[in-house]
Amino acid sequence: MKNGFTLVEVIIAMTITVVVGSLLLSLLVNNTGLFYQQSSRLNQGLGLNDSMAKIRSGLKEANAVVSGYPIASPTYTSSATALVLRLPAIDSSGNKIFNVFDYEVITVSQNRLYFKLYPDSVNGSTRKTADQVLTNNVDSALFEYFDSAGQAVAPAGAVKVKVTLTLKQKAGKGYETNIATSEANLRND
Repeated sequence: MKNGFTLVEVIIAMTITVVVGSLLLSLLVNNTGLFYQQSSRLNQGLGLNDSMAKIRSGLKEANAVVSGYPIASPTYTSSATALVLRLPAIDSSGNKIFNVFDYEVITVSQNRLYFKLYPDSVNGSTRKTADQVLTNNVDSALFEYFDSAGQAVAPAGAVKVKVTLTLKQKAGKGYETNIATSEANLRND
């Protein structure tokens, strides 16, 4: 009798190794897909929360929704897909400057939600100019404008704004869609 393995024993051992290896690889691939899907959900959720908080904060600071900015020949106009807010300018002591205004623009371009701030630094505003991306993968942004009675109005007549933001991102084989809605009254003082 010789020491060693027979051909049948080697084939059985290799078959078991291939089956176990295939199962482990399948498990690894599925868990990696699950990780990316959960990571996508988390990133979208954070993007939605941060974006809505920034928009809500701007609405609460603003004393008016304006039809466009710049006032003379608007590049940005308030509509169902863009929001232009007028905020009281702030001096270096944190006090409002009478009859001087800064402008905040929320708009979507190339599936990105942008926040832009245009301060009136010539007349003493200490706010800093901003041009930042709040979130990516924006499928749609909808701004609805209401008066004090809750009736829909043109943007310039609004005292309340409802924002609906939809993000859509590829996650695995399908798409992950997240929607957030928020309402806020303007400062109006």
